[in-house]
Amino acid sequence: MNPSKLQISFSQYFVLQIMIFGGTSFFLYPYFIIQATNESYWMIIVIWMLLGMFGAWLYSCMLALEPGKDAFTICMHQFGMMGSLIFIIPLLSFVGSSIVMMIRAHGEMISMTMLHTTPQWFLSGVVFVSAFLASGGLISIVRTAGVFVIVSVPLSIALTLLSLSDIQLQLGKPWLPSNGDFLQHASFYASSYIWTGFIYFAVTGAYTHKPKQLWKPYGIAAVFFLPIIFGAVYFPILTFGPELTRSLTFPYITKMDSISHYWLVIENLTAVFVSVSMIYVILAMALMIHCFVVGIRTLLPKFKENLLYVITGVLTYGLALIVPSWNWIEQAAIWATPLRLYVVFVIPAAILIKYRIQKGKKHQP
Repeated sequence: MNPSKLQISFSQYFVLQIMIFGGTSFFLYPYFIIQATNESYWMIIVIWMLLGMFGAWLYSCMLALEPGKDAFTICMHQFGMMGSLIFIIPLLSFVGSSIVMMIRAHGEMISMTMLHTTPQWFLSGVVFVSAFLASGGLISIVRTAGVFVIVSVPLSIALTLLSLSDIQLQLGKPWLPSNGDFLQHASFYASSYIWTGFIYFAVTGAYTHKPKQLWKPYGIAAVFFLPIIFGAVYFPILTFGPELTRSLTFPYITKMDSISHYWLVIENLTAVFVSVSMIYVILAMALMIHCFVVGIRTLLPKFKENLLYVITGVLTYGLALIVPSWNWIEQAAIWATPLRLYVVFVIPAAILIKYRIQKGKKHQP
């Protein structure tokens, strides 16, 4: 479908960002934050949120250079085929690896908490659901997100409110002081991964007449989802204490297991939480797969789109099965930090600088 004829509203961009936050905030993120410091955990969250907004602004400015074009196409126009490879290949590597890690992390989480005997080859099959959804195009993803958010967000808010039970605020001290110890921990930099959802503006930016304003729905979504993110990090700490929480693989899920009220109709809140997480993950992966396929078609325009969706689904499924363990997933998120920061800040900054230099030369007498 021609992007010039299809427009996505800011509220729809907001919904897409909410689904991405939901798909990335509950598994590794609390673990990384808790491992990164012994002091003010909230500082790490706020620092990366602000840096994420800056990255979103950079991408919005980049997309505004050629309204109606995606970031891959803009890259090609600015640097040509050979020059753009140093930007497009890392961007595709980041998106592709994110899909693989999300599939396997979700499968491992289900296996550890609920379906202990279910093989990973079955659990990882959820990627084909996302690939099928992505093959319908961006409008299909947006419409599905509108339905999913009606179910997932109220349940996420309800679970967050239920998690307020049995917390002890003194366990979260110190609230204000911080010696910046987190700057020396790899986990601090690895925790940046949940704030990179704006990268998928690389594709969706082609569907708006005001690409320079796209950082705004991202920022609003970040602020809206921030209390849920705070809950995922702080509630286990305020329940079990920092030391015990630091030893847990899934702190927030363990917190879900500890909630017990006689008036609750649903006894297994962990099952509800996992089901809600699956809704987020399916949608987030669909958007990632769509982004990946558009990037591949920029480099290889002769490939049929539907075939690329099939290949992407099969390839990412196979790679997810190769991942050996949960510990490897944790390390992979840390190893990917340089690539993540390059994609978030260097790529849009380089394109903007090159555009300004070219513009300056044109205005010289």
